[in-house]
Amino acid sequence: MTQRRTSSQWPKISLVTPSYNQGQFLEKTIRSILDQGYPNLEYIIIDGGSQDDSKKIIKRYASQLKYWVSEPDKGQADAINKGFAHTTGEIMGWLNSDDVLMPGSLHLIAKIFTGLSQVEWISSTTQTLTKDGYIHHVGLRPVYFRICIEHGLQHGRGLGFIMQEGTFWRRSLWERTGARVSDLYYGMDFDLWKRFAKEAFLLPVHTPLAGFRLNPNAKSRAVEKYYAEVGVHLPAWAGVFGKAIRLSLQLPRKLRLTRQFYYDLHTQKWQYYPDIFSRLTGKEHQISLD
Repeated sequence: MTQRRTSSQWPKISLVTPSYNQGQFLEKTIRSILDQGYPNLEYIIIDGGSQDDSKKIIKRYASQLKYWVSEPDKGQADAINKGFAHTTGEIMGWLNSDDVLMPGSLHLIAKIFTGLSQVEWISSTTQTLTKDGYIHHVGLRPVYFRICIEHGLQHGRGLGFIMQEGTFWRRSLWERTGARVSDLYYGMDFDLWKRFAKEAFLLPVHTPLAGFRLNPNAKSRAVEKYYAEVGVHLPAWAGVFGKAIRLSLQLPRKLRLTRQFYYDLHTQKWQYYPDIFSRLTGKEHQISLD
């Protein structure tokens, strides 16, 4: 991918990092974003008044941030909303302070949204990291159906999580769906995805754009509380059937029947495929992006 453009020719990407006492991981998160050298980045860090060395770390990169603050807040959702209130970019996303972006991901994200005007939000292949930063697992290439997301079936005991750290969207979609995340403690992203799905399809990007760290202190480990908050009442063993369904969806993906964005080794280009219905009706066509 060529990067011979001026900063104004790249769409502005707004990223927010909410953080609280994550000094152990925070610098790696910050550097995973800033070291990409994306020329039109608007990066904001909202720290909840950490008592560790987080504030010292943030100050080290303050000159490269659009805005930052370290003060008590009402939690992660409050920090995310506070951060996005300071943004103006046409592409948006948030990265928690123990996760990382993959090298080159910001340029690829920009390329997708610039080249595919019909796409309003994207999410990538899952990748998990150990607390020390080693790659632990790369998940199946995702297949998404808008109606399933809208009805709350996209979770670990159903069709699989939409991984927040690898999800990005257009500001226009954010504004049409309330321009804020809900005040849920665990499931603010789950709620946001349901609202997004009412307005637009989700494009699966078949490469990891980010890495989710398996932080032993993260609140995401309280999975039963998460499911209770978002209203999922399936028992843990239901996840076995969910995994079977996800595996079965790999066949229509392989046959290019589902909507997807992937790198074609034969053409050495990124390819966008609409779903089979859109292709047959002439609504959309396969597109190659250089």
